[in-house]
Amino acid sequence: MQKIAFFINPKIRNFRNIEIELQHQFIDLDYQFFISEYHGHFLTLPQKAISEGFNYLIAVGGDGTLNEMINGVINSFKTENSYDWQKISEIKIGIYPAGSGNDFARNIEDSSLKKLKQNIINHQSEMVDVGFARFFDEKEESTERFFINITDVGIGGEVVIKKEKMPRYFSPKFNYMASILYVMATFKKNKVQITIDKAFYQGKILNFVIANGKYFGNAIGIAPHAVIDDGQFSITNIGNVSLLDYFLNIGTAKKCLKIKHPQVSYTEAKKVFIESADHRKMTIDMDGEFVGFAPIELECLAKKISFLK
Repeated sequence: MQKIAFFINPKIRNFRNIEIELQHQFIDLDYQFFISEYHGHFLTLPQKAISEGFNYLIAVGGDGTLNEMINGVINSFKTENSYDWQKISEIKIGIYPAGSGNDFARNIEDSSLKKLKQNIINHQSEMVDVGFARFFDEKEESTERFFINITDVGIGGEVVIKKEKMPRYFSPKFNYMASILYVMATFKKNKVQITIDKAFYQGKILNFVIANGKYFGNAIGIAPHAVIDDGQFSITNIGNVSLLDYFLNIGTAKKCLKIKHPQVSYTEAKKVFIESADHRKMTIDMDGEFVGFAPIELECLAKKISFLK
């Protein structure tokens, strides 16, 4: 029996219209709305829904909403030393993209409400990978978190911090591009030491991207080689790249094609460790949210999440 929990971020545009649309589309099914009341509420609300028997959990919002909900689901089945991945896999997770950034949904061929309902009725889901990360939070205390789309170290976290301060009446794309311009004009590239599986890299970076999905930053195809169920991260290393280089190549990234530049490289890995080589703070962007600082240790966990697609 399908019991559907919609986790809705009330800050999304057209919040009331989306509520009405969901009510209309799902009137013949067993559903309930769970509305976040504060930032981080979706880290705990899924446990309440699961305890009440809901087995289809749908994020209504953007990548941040989906990230919080997935962490809430996984932490609902935390054991003394690990997680009960069998029980986690029995929870079907989906997304209705309605946020300012909907990049993970771009990996799904059809993310419409009609297709979502069809997938629920037909029990149509596939196992996808999830990333695990251990790092230092905003208070510089050790923490761990999961991510479904992309984590990056370098300019990404700085851009997110700036974007959150931008006026809401501008479009998400405008705010993102304006934030990139501002940050790149003042950003001093970090010198890092990175271990990728058994390989080692040291040098300056603009951004180092650990990807499960292909897109970030509102439809920038930063990891064209990414596959969400192949059991490994797709890595994009953007090294000592200038502002001019960025604008000369952003069109290629928006087409989700690999950039041909001596300071941009692509690879794959299951495990990644990143730390500063010049003792400077390095911010972390995780699924479009600033979450803390490096050093950071990441691992790709193969086919752990049952996703409606």
